[in-house]
Amino acid sequence: MKEMGTVLFSGKKSKKLILLGLIGIILLGAVLYSNILHAPFVFDDHSSIKENDSIRSIAKSLKNISSNRYLTSLSFAFNYAACGLKPFGYHLINNLIHVINALLVYYLVILTFKTPYFSSQQSAISANPPSSPLNLRGDREGLLSSHFIAFFSAFIFIAHPIQTQAVTYIAQRAASMAAMFYLLSLVMYIKWRLVSGQQTSRAADQSRFIGTLLLYCASLFSAILAMKTKEIAFTLPVVIAFYEFSFFNKTAASQYATSNLRRFFYLLPILLTLLVIPLSMLNFTAPVEAITQDINIQSRETVNITRADYLLTQFRVIVTYLRLLVLPINQNFDYDYPVYHSFFDLQVFLSFLFLLSILGIAVYLFYKSRRTHYASRLVAFGIFWFFITLSVESSIIPIRDVIVEHRLYLPSIGFFIAAVLSVEYFFSNMRLKIALMLVIVSVLSISTYNRNTIWKDPQALWEDVIAKAPNNARAYNNLGVELKNKGEFDKAIEQFEKSLKADKNYTSVYFNLGDVQYRLGNYEDAVVYLKKALTLKLNQQLHLDVLNKLGRTYSAMGQTENAIDAFKEAIKVYPLAVAPYNNLGVQYIKTGRFDLAIETLEKALKIREEPYIRANLSIAYAKKIEKTKDRNAKNN
Repeated sequence: MKEMGTVLFSGKKSKKLILLGLIGIILLGAVLYSNILHAPFVFDDHSSIKENDSIRSIAKSLKNISSNRYLTSLSFAFNYAACGLKPFGYHLINNLIHVINALLVYYLVILTFKTPYFSSQQSAISANPPSSPLNLRGDREGLLSSHFIAFFSAFIFIAHPIQTQAVTYIAQRAASMAAMFYLLSLVMYIKWRLVSGQQTSRAADQSRFIGTLLLYCASLFSAILAMKTKEIAFTLPVVIAFYEFSFFNKTAASQYATSNLRRFFYLLPILLTLLVIPLSMLNFTAPVEAITQDINIQSRETVNITRADYLLTQFRVIVTYLRLLVLPINQNFDYDYPVYHSFFDLQVFLSFLFLLSILGIAVYLFYKSRRTHYASRLVAFGIFWFFITLSVESSIIPIRDVIVEHRLYLPSIGFFIAAVLSVEYFFSNMRLKIALMLVIVSVLSISTYNRNTIWKDPQALWEDVIAKAPNNARAYNNLGVELKNKGEFDKAIEQFEKSLKADKNYTSVYFNLGDVQYRLGNYEDAVVYLKKALTLKLNQQLHLDVLNKLGRTYSAMGQTENAIDAFKEAIKVYPLAVAPYNNLGVQYIKTGRFDLAIETLEKALKIREEPYIRANLSIAYAKKIEKTKDRNAKNN
């Protein structure tokens, strides 16, 4: 049984088996996410896609290159151009990205087993008899079972239910697409190092130089693309450098031997990509004091959590992440997670010790691999990958949501590789290993398919959140929104009131209560709720929505001047939004101020061409002409 690894991926059938495995990855990804292709937009999908004016034009999106998530928005713009606001096309692209990432995970592992570190281990094994200390259990068969490790790392990656939020939740394309460019950059770098180290004839040198240059440029370009997709790519140069010193150690194989100075020069361009994200976020032409202040602002999403408290909380969060990777039960779209304030809180302290012990094991395995087990270094690399790639969102950069599942998308790759390697090492019987991994992949696949079912109905999604987090004010509010949109106003009000019980300062609830009262014709009550919302902290979009709704409510009450004031204020809050211009123009038409109406509506059309704005402008011109004729008739 010890030679099953050799039989499994050697001989004439090996290419066919590999091809079948790759097709299996693609088909599994297609099947697991087939039930959400028509799932509607949910939560941030509305602000990122449905209400996002910037994706309405590819030409405008192309010009917005300074945006730190430029490629994410550009991909949505292409989706919008192709299929408008039909979710099918957006889901299809997300699913395709996920499948590509699984294939890249497979290729990453395969290439890693071709690096000089593993080549030197293979040579050492070949040069020593089976009784040699180098041939402890796992060494010989592990080298022959690289495809086993690669395939099941990819299968678990594509089948694990923790990935559903990064794939099914359209707005989180940023996470999966950044991971795609991240993996592509690393894979191209490894391929470049492998090709550049090969010995060839002089006649082939020029051709090889061009090929290796293209591979290096592809790695560098992919790194830049990753940086312009999501901020998590900031760790990519660190991972590439760590990989270089882990698996291309200069003593492993003579053809790859190179000085540290030379390494520095070919790593330097990749390390310089670290500047891409800061350059996208900061204004370096400003005074030093302003730049310093801007760094503090840009490196936090919320001011409600201190950096210290966020870090302490992340010790507990990372342990939860690890639990979800091992045992993906009780997944939640919107966790109601406590913020911790003391390092000596028992849960925080124990979590810190647990994570420290894992890092200690990784360090031990990394150095142990020098003497005995070849696989130990890859296990260690997988552990370090998990912590390094998670560091942007689980360290000292406060984010409003302290835990979300899509943040595990990229870090999980290192975890899965390390987990499969552990199975490879601890079980010697190949048939048993394959059976065990097939069972794991099957269970994960069923869980993923079932988990995806709740995404088909936003109401079911928020009901699932409430069942697992009964004090989540946002969940009650968003469930109320779904009920409100279905016209079930009494049920919606009930959910909004529950939201206020959970958090009386949750601003969105007051807007939604005002909106419900407006729809019911209770305008005075609507004004009370909307004015209450204006006294609380509002983001730009919500501030705009509240003022727009307040203006429309005043208009319905016949208080035209109050409506005009509300729409003017909305324009100040969000000068590029067309709705308040249109609404203001309508009020001017109602009061006979046709010149002001025309001026306002033309401003709206300069921002974005919309049929209803054009229709109102036509009405304004017609009314103006009619008024002019009436005046002339009276004068005559």
